[in-house]
Amino acid sequence: SGMTLPDWPRLMGEETAAAYLSLGTTTLREKGPAPKRFGRRRLYDRRDLDRWADYLDGQPLDEAQEEAEAERVERSFLERLRASG
Repeated sequence: SGMTLPDWPRLMGEETAAAYLSLGTTTLREKGPAPKRFGRRRLYDRRDLDRWADYLDGQPLDEAQEEAEAERVERSFLERLRASG
């Protein structure tokens, strides 16, 4: 009786990540958090998906989370910069 939900993996492909957030894959690609790259695969970290979903309704991050988020954004920016150069 009722719907049983899967035990979601830590890293998910696009379709699974979209299902996790109850979004379409296009919305996830255009508006969601950046995926991690593993070879040719684009994988979404469940923690990033949760953090992104929390941010949607403006839930504030505590100070440690803000620092970690700033570091993550900076690291992601630098990785993209290196990849494009």
